[in-house]
Amino acid sequence: MKSAIAIIGNGYVGRAYSKMFPDAIIYDEPREELLQNKVNYWANKQKSRDIVNSCHIAIVCVPTELGSDGKLNMSIVNDVVDWLQTDLILIKSALQPGTADRLVKTTGKNIAVSVELIGMGNYYVDPSEFPDPTNPSKHKTLVIGGDEDTATRCAEFLWNKMQPNIKIHLVSALEAEITKLVENSYPALKVSFINALYELCKSADANFIKVQQAWSSDSRVDGFHMRTLSWNRGWSSHCWSKDVPALATYAEEVGAKTMSSILRTIIDVNQVHRNQNVDIN
Repeated sequence: MKSAIAIIGNGYVGRAYSKMFPDAIIYDEPREELLQNKVNYWANKQKSRDIVNSCHIAIVCVPTELGSDGKLNMSIVNDVVDWLQTDLILIKSALQPGTADRLVKTTGKNIAVSVELIGMGNYYVDPSEFPDPTNPSKHKTLVIGGDEDTATRCAEFLWNKMQPNIKIHLVSALEAEITKLVENSYPALKVSFINALYELCKSADANFIKVQQAWSSDSRVDGFHMRTLSWNRGWSSHCWSKDVPALATYAEEVGAKTMSSILRTIIDVNQVHRNQNVDIN
């Protein structure tokens, strides 16, 4: 039985999973070599892909940027899935909802989607409360979407490396894709709200920090994403900046008008907040 693991993409998420699987085969497009020697590039790329395809599972961690149509651009994911021949394909990249089901239908491959909790946020992360932003083996929850057999087999590979109290949620691929986008949209909502509260306190001549501290002392309110600074307003996360509008576009497509309205408002309000930033250097 094949046992090796391949990681496709060596960005922030890919590097996190290479820590979790130090013996994994890492594949990333050798762009510099492409510029220097196209012949060697194509020869080495095919050789590298052959090595990847000798593995049992490929964990896909490639970028999905926001397209001009307001959706996440699936071109890199499509290309990778097209050439992958591993027994299992586990996609960690954020996907436009409906992508995994489409790929399964068109390729017939065993594809699952796993909601990614790796992040680059500026907030302090309490390891006892929130997912570690750089080490997936410490996460307390694992969400994998796909048909039950494929999702279960993919879960086994990750489960073996994760902490003993991990909670595994096997859902549909669509449910996993929506969950991922919601994960990044809800914190954006919180940051936009706290920035609006800052404006309210300033307009009312009230001390924002005192109000924020009194409010967040309520046990029903967690303190995560609940701060703002007078010179650094709003949110600018790369992932939020693409996933929030992508979810808004999907909401519009399926007729979820309230969700779409909320998300579009968050985007517009955040732009106002970002425009109010000042340089303190």
